[in-house]
Amino acid sequence: MNTHINRLLSVAVALVGLTTIPNLTSAQEVFEPHNRERGELSPGTQAPTRADLMRAIDSAPTGTLIALLEYGERVECHACVAPLTQNLLESGDAEVRRISAWWLRRRPFAVGAVMRTMRETLEGSTDAVRRARAASALGELLDPHALSPLRVAAMEDAEASVRTAAVSALGRLNHPGGNAVIGAALGDADVNVRRAAIDTVLTVNFFRENDALLGALGDSDVMVRMRAARIIGELRVDSAVPALVALLRGDESIEVRQAAAFGLGRINGEEARGALRTAMEEESSPRVLDAVGIALQMRRR
Repeated sequence: MNTHINRLLSVAVALVGLTTIPNLTSAQEVFEPHNRERGELSPGTQAPTRADLMRAIDSAPTGTLIALLEYGERVECHACVAPLTQNLLESGDAEVRRISAWWLRRRPFAVGAVMRTMRETLEGSTDAVRRARAASALGELLDPHALSPLRVAAMEDAEASVRTAAVSALGRLNHPGGNAVIGAALGDADVNVRRAAIDTVLTVNFFRENDALLGALGDSDVMVRMRAARIIGELRVDSAVPALVALLRGDESIEVRQAAAFGLGRINGEEARGALRTAMEEESSPRVLDAVGIALQMRRR
């Protein structure tokens, strides 16, 4: 086969005036699909060595660690698994924990044990910080078996920080089985849990907990009310129009009134548009009036 190809190349050389013919046999002998000595699956890219990765895990600044782990995604480094797993529970830097989980998630022969360790920590540790970090790690690891322990943690853990982390992790998993828990978390006593829940609503598929979103319109926290109003508009929750009208007319926060205008514009319909036209006559804030004007130009898609 190589002889035949070389003959064809000889013809090409004669036609274009080349003076050398590539030696295909030599090229095949040089090509290395995988240099096991380096542990590198991307020949020629000068990926970091195992020693480089270990040094970075041990002492490199966060930015350097992120760069090396991303560049060394395909480097075989079994020794890296233990310290990166330790990072998930012990590093005080959220970005270090995130990139550690990202790299571990790509280790098919190690990630199962890492996930199991995180589940056991979430369910059994007496340290709330470790439970919260384990919950976050399960979300970043996209652990398919983490749905049940995360749901329990989000609903029952005594520490708000753990509930917050579990709700965010459920959003990261994006499993329909977690949506009811996210909806319930919108009514949690702790504002950080409620904020985490509202932040996940548009990141998950098939969220249908509309009653919980309607309740969030009356939340004591401005950010939760504002986000809920915008999300309700994005989801076209028609039943929310009266509540949005009440926010537009009477909420003390300019940001919430702006969001209510947006929600009404997205939902559209005669009642919504009538409330917006009324607001154009009664509202005093230029920022809200701008939002109302934009909302009146919206059309339901």
